[in-house]
Amino acid sequence: MMRALQKPALIGLLLFILLLLVQFPAGSAFRLLAPEGVSGFGFSGTAWKGSARIISLGGQDFRNIEWDVSAWRLLTGRLAGSFKSRWANGFVEGFGSLGIGGTMRLQDTQAAFGTSVLAAAFGIPSVGGQANLRVTELELRNNWPYRLVGKGELRNFSSPLMGRGEADIIGDLALEFDTSTETDDATITAQLTDIGGPLELRGTLVLTPPGNYTLKARIRARPEAPEALRRNLEFLGPPEADGMHIFELAGSI
Repeated sequence: MMRALQKPALIGLLLFILLLLVQFPAGSAFRLLAPEGVSGFGFSGTAWKGSARIISLGGQDFRNIEWDVSAWRLLTGRLAGSFKSRWANGFVEGFGSLGIGGTMRLQDTQAAFGTSVLAAAFGIPSVGGQANLRVTELELRNNWPYRLVGKGELRNFSSPLMGRGEADIIGDLALEFDTSTETDDATITAQLTDIGGPLELRGTLVLTPPGNYTLKARIRARPEAPEALRRNLEFLGPPEADGMHIFELAGSI
């Protein structure tokens, strides 16, 4: 008789614990789980489906954040769900997951933001324009992307990198990542091409741990390019036989 009563009692206890977890307030969960250096306020809803007015991390403010976490995904050993947020005069939204070992994954994620974010990350002054990014798949291990498949665009991109003085309009650029072709798991390579504007450009961006980047590109002015931009290209040195100038940039994030 006692054993017959124990099973329903255990099921009832588990359901009660599950109910508490499902209804756990978002603000309380954030205060309990947020790592050092991450702050936020304006929480509502629960840890599983809720929102926050602002979450700050890595010097960036994410606003009007919303998330919807799948409790059933925990059975696979991953915390996963959809999210969206306003960020850097744009937005980011998609689907992400976090494994027990700390591996983070993003799928079908897109973002649009001002290139001032890139200026802050790469230490480049006076960069202007709008970036659009679509990530098909991203896997982060130890804060480094070991798998990245996606495409990006820079619209109305401007930069003073090729000379002195004010930033010049470079045009529209496309960036494509596909690590499935890499021979080194820790290397990220992207192909850079122009998709319109006063400059013809072809280049390669290489990222290596812990945060190093190398950009090599061949550039030349199109016939309709402003004369000021043509003179600016002269700071890159004499052109090759085909009229292309060689541009190189390296540093760390």
